[in-house]
Amino acid sequence: MKKTYLLLCSLLAVITLFYACKKDNKYEELTQLADMKLQEAIKLAENQPCKPAEEWRIDTFSYRYVAVHPGFEKEYNKLVEEYRKLSEQADKAYKPGKNGALVYDTSPVVLPPHFGVRCKDGKMIVALATDLELVEINQRLEVLFPKVRDFFKDTPCTDASKWGVINLRKDCEFVPIAITDTPNFRSFAEMEQQYSALNTAKVRLTEGMDCPAVNPNPSKNVVCVDGKASVKL
Repeated sequence: MKKTYLLLCSLLAVITLFYACKKDNKYEELTQLADMKLQEAIKLAENQPCKPAEEWRIDTFSYRYVAVHPGFEKEYNKLVEEYRKLSEQADKAYKPGKNGALVYDTSPVVLPPHFGVRCKDGKMIVALATDLELVEINQRLEVLFPKVRDFFKDTPCTDASKWGVINLRKDCEFVPIAITDTPNFRSFAEMEQQYSALNTAKVRLTEGMDCPAVNPNPSKNVVCVDGKASVKL
């Protein structure tokens, strides 16, 4: 009788421990389920046959772009919504001291610039600079270069301390340009990111371009001359 009692107590302890562990692991389980839903959504969007580019929209996650078409958008949205709900549930189930540190990344999404949705190898993709042909890259660089170089050309310079210098790469050349914070600075930043990504892709695609990684003649600062910003070399 005593052995039976001890056996029952041991069994009860094991069952209690099992459910306690399962409860403690709820955060991990929900996190894994959320990630599975997100991967299902991404997989659904991948390897889709080519259709007119204007029919697609681009969805953005923290680490990638996804091309979405109305043909599967309803199912895609359902999976993304399930992913978000599971992520919220996981956050609520988090227990300090029993789970790893719960870190919220509040930094802005930083993804390489994209160049729209297009058909490549029979599938629809969100094109990055590395997906473009050299001819198109050169065409885009030719258009973007003067826009980026001259973006702040007509911005008055009255206080040089409010200006900075960045180097715009033109093939292997470092072109210094003076920049400052303006209400439309975001437009400049987007163009400069596109230009930099395209130039990097060009260097990789062009044989014989052994460009230096560091500017051998760095600029010093910006000075205001007759109300215009000038880079001091």
